[in-house]
Amino acid sequence: MTFLSALLAAEPAHEAAKAAAHGAEAHGPLADIVHLFGSFGVDKAHLIVQVVNFAILAFVLYKFAIKPALGQLEERIRQAEQLQKDRAAAEAQLASAQKTAEAQLVAASDQAAKILADARNSAKAAVEAARAEAQAAQTEVIAKAKAAIEADRVKMMNEVRGEVSRLVVETAAKVLEQNLDDAQRGRLNEAAVKQLAR
Repeated sequence: MTFLSALLAAEPAHEAAKAAAHGAEAHGPLADIVHLFGSFGVDKAHLIVQVVNFAILAFVLYKFAIKPALGQLEERIRQAEQLQKDRAAAEAQLASAQKTAEAQLVAASDQAAKILADARNSAKAAVEAARAEAQAAQTEVIAKAKAAIEADRVKMMNEVRGEVSRLVVETAAKVLEQNLDDAQRGRLNEAAVKQLAR
């Protein structure tokens, strides 16, 4: 037999003795409550044992089940709050990174447009310089060609004049059938050159 069983068996006998001794005093509010529980089949000894058992059970449950569960719940709540903070920080960093990327993209686009404009301007300047150089070369070639043509014309005219004057002198000599001296030849040459110059 256990201690609790012995206690429960001894308690009703003790209560009965007390009730007989205090027969008239057993009519207070506490006696009414005990009598009410007794009508449901609950006596004072069993009630105390059940309260002690319930207190032990509640302590064990609190110590080994509820307290660890509450600790885990608090840890999960803390982790969830930390995750919320991390998420907010990550969203802020993402927004900042997007703004930075957009700014860099705009800067790169502006720089590319500037480089393209500079390249176009450089190409246009190079084309203009090449055109001017080509025109200068063309003008120089034309001037050289004109000078060469003029030199050739002058040379040919001199040769033609010389040849014509020689022919004129020979023709005149044959026509006159006489030998001309140097002075007469010179005069005829000058006359022929004057005629050719016209």
